[in-house]
Amino acid sequence: MSDVLALDGHELSHGPTAPREFAARLTGEGAGVALISFPEDTDHRRNLELGLGLLSALGPVLSVYPEDGCWSDLEVRLDADPARTHGVGENRLHVDLVDRELSPRYIALYCVRDDPRKGGASALSDLWAAAGDVTSADRSLLSLPLFSYWADKGVHGVGESLNRFAVLPARIDGTAPIRFTSKMLFHLRHGELVEADNSTIPYFTEAFDRLVSAVYERHFAVRLLPGQLLVFDQWRYAHGRLPLGTGQEAIPPGQRRLLKQGYVGQAGLGGAL
Repeated sequence: MSDVLALDGHELSHGPTAPREFAARLTGEGAGVALISFPEDTDHRRNLELGLGLLSALGPVLSVYPEDGCWSDLEVRLDADPARTHGVGENRLHVDLVDRELSPRYIALYCVRDDPRKGGASALSDLWAAAGDVTSADRSLLSLPLFSYWADKGVHGVGESLNRFAVLPARIDGTAPIRFTSKMLFHLRHGELVEADNSTIPYFTEAFDRLVSAVYERHFAVRLLPGQLLVFDQWRYAHGRLPLGTGQEAIPPGQRRLLKQGYVGQAGLGGAL
């Protein structure tokens, strides 16, 4: 998939069906992902408020980090691990809060500033399609609740951390999350993050490795511009970030790429696609 449903933020926010039309289009023709453009691309406060109105049609808007409110800053920091959220390198495909009992259903990314060096596109991949690309034997192994991951600290509204979980749910139909992060692969290769005998760990590792390859075969990129809002179903799509452009150290902090991130929990509207 590479053609993302493009929507007009003004149209979605006006009229008798606003914002319900957004939920219907996202979960219908958008197949769980949409790119919304607001015409006033510098009125970020207003756009973020309108964005919350749209997100409310999908389910409860979460304050995962209450000190941030409903939107958290994803600013670029040169002292951050390049492969992490605030870094300058590739952030590999993953699902946020992968270990949490109440994994958020939707993620929203709003662009305040794009990268002056024209990098840092958002990467997405259809996990449903990727799961269908691996063998039934691999899916069976990945459906066993034997995997684990480190718990994020200071998060709220997303349930408790699961000690063990399955990567793939019993049914891949949108009724349960796919708990995927490609960052697990390194640790699985070292015998970590799976509760299994030493003799069987390689089978789980190889199955997960093949899933990671399938996920990357399916990935596509969306480079956000100021005033654009990307919304996607993270029970279906893994996300990440392509490397920012070179020379970030020469860009003043107040001019580097800045996104705002929000979360929506599972609810009746905008449920299974």
